[in-house]
Amino acid sequence: MLETYDDALNYIHGRQKWKKTNTFSRIARLLAELGNPQETLEYVHITGTNGKGSVAKMVNEMLATAGLRVGLFSSPFIMRFNERIQINGVPIPDADLVRIMQRVEPILARLDAELDEGGPTEFETLTALMFVYLSEQHVDVVVLEVGIGGTWDTTNIITDKIATVITTVAYDHMHVLGNTLAEIATQKAGIIKPGRPVIIGELPTEALQVIEAKTNNLVAYGKQFVTSNIRLDQTWGMTFDFSGNITVNDIYLDLMGAFQVDNAAVAIQTAVLVGQHFGHALTVAQIRQALAKVQWPARFERLKTQPLLIIDGAHNQAGIQALVATLRRDFSDRHIELFFGVLADKNYSQMLAALATLPNANLHVVGFVAPGSREMLDPATLIATNPEVAIQTHSTWQAGLASLPLTTDQQAMIVMTGSLYFVSDVRQALMHKLVD
Repeated sequence: MLETYDDALNYIHGRQKWKKTNTFSRIARLLAELGNPQETLEYVHITGTNGKGSVAKMVNEMLATAGLRVGLFSSPFIMRFNERIQINGVPIPDADLVRIMQRVEPILARLDAELDEGGPTEFETLTALMFVYLSEQHVDVVVLEVGIGGTWDTTNIITDKIATVITTVAYDHMHVLGNTLAEIATQKAGIIKPGRPVIIGELPTEALQVIEAKTNNLVAYGKQFVTSNIRLDQTWGMTFDFSGNITVNDIYLDLMGAFQVDNAAVAIQTAVLVGQHFGHALTVAQIRQALAKVQWPARFERLKTQPLLIIDGAHNQAGIQALVATLRRDFSDRHIELFFGVLADKNYSQMLAALATLPNANLHVVGFVAPGSREMLDPATLIATNPEVAIQTHSTWQAGLASLPLTTDQQAMIVMTGSLYFVSDVRQALMHKLVD
């Protein structure tokens, strides 16, 4: 019997991690036993190699500002597990999580015994928990972020949605999604529903052709909606203009990186469309207000100003390329100490090669504690496989930070990047220290 929050959390994490099967049979059985709560909700369904979390957060913020009751399902969490399920920015309370899991646990035990392949996985369990909670709370809309891919992602158990969003298509999770951009795009296009609008970011041609073949209701960044007049704030943040299903000038983002302007554009187009669906016409003022206060932890996030310390969960090649572009464009006048921690199943050689193109950066590869059965890349392995790249290695990121010489250089900065698990660890440790 699950009695405490820790009991419930340990039980969820103790479920099987991954079963690659082209079926929704396990989650369908579980949801049927729970009364199919997913059928009482409406959705915005978001996928993409990068940017889906940022777009989900921005859409959530704009719809909530417009007066809707908005559920958000995202991953991974940065500071606390409950962040993955939210209503208008408030994470699921511990008591509700425990109560729902007390209801779910005996059903899972029965399915474990009945199903030949075993019962629902960790992510399926979490998804069911989310559906139950948000249904109970009678949210107006759920901003639903895909876990991996689309077609057979657990979240795609839903039968309809207000809109589908595909932010980007690049190489990641290739062992699951395929080895070409067309194959990866095919998996992501699996969440498209006939007759429903599909809002997309800037996609490579190979991926775009796949999406275009799947829908006749495409709303594309650069065509149906655009951004212009992008400028940097003197100290931090960006301002830009948007034109699409609404025109908004002088939108301020308290974020850095041109990719965040792209994400904001996709989010605005989506939020306005969804608002119209509910009869909540978003105003220019609401869009500006919502985006000005959006914070997205661990996505080029500033933790300290002196020295400037940035964390960025650039966990795949496309993310690293976006980070490099931002550092090259906006911070070329600074000396950068760049710390890289990555999971062993990533294409780390290409990621490191991209980082090594920054002439003003010293590279450090560091160890960190990887979650569950995942393995971090041993820094020594990276040196052995990339002898041409000048790298310093450290057993932990804490040791790497401690090795830095004291400096009074006002232009010095520290960047921590790579796995979201790595930068989450950094954020939790440093935020705790800053608060204390």
